[in-house]
Amino acid sequence: MRFGFKFSNLCGSVYSQGNLLFTPDGGSLLSPVGNRVTVFDLENSKSLTLPTENAKNIDCVALSPDGTVLITVDEEGRALLINFRRGSVLNYFNFKTRVSAILFSPCGKYFAVSHGKLVQVWMTPSLKREYAPFVLHRTYGGHFDEVVSLDWSTDSSYFISGSRDLTAKIFSLEPSPGFPVNFAGHKDTVIAAFLPKEEDTAYTVARDGCLVAWQK
Repeated sequence: MRFGFKFSNLCGSVYSQGNLLFTPDGGSLLSPVGNRVTVFDLENSKSLTLPTENAKNIDCVALSPDGTVLITVDEEGRALLINFRRGSVLNYFNFKTRVSAILFSPCGKYFAVSHGKLVQVWMTPSLKREYAPFVLHRTYGGHFDEVVSLDWSTDSSYFISGSRDLTAKIFSLEPSPGFPVNFAGHKDTVIAAFLPKEEDTAYTVARDGCLVAWQK
């Protein structure tokens, strides 16, 4: 009898923390489950847990717009670079601080990650195994407390960040006069911020439930 067993699925564990993601086609939902990621097939009512495994419980995940590159970050800021379609780890990286938000740009060339009071934008790694696949593009500052939410504009030229300092800011990917743009007025942590297709409007949501629409 042969015993060539390999990991198949994870049963009995439940969601406890981290963000949820839809695949680009909207047919599946990605959910952190402890230190692994489970993919729920919404069309066929099935689930599959990826064989990859972080050292600690996963805090946040990000999937590239083409659905090929998955990044999972645990509670201590250690990240896995994963080939999502194959379910294999390509590389490891340490952001050296707890990460509250990570998000790929719509163009797929960059991903933004919260880094304490700062926001870092990195070049998206390729699916090839490289010695140092993570290349930093720029670091953006201006908040006085931890950044907890991120969102990109549809053209990937700008992104908005929400922070525990009760403000949100719009940054330009490349240096540009007039940036960052500051939004102040909330009385609690800005847990979500959005840049919709309408470029003259931005939305921010605070932990106390307050939603504010900002217009030019």
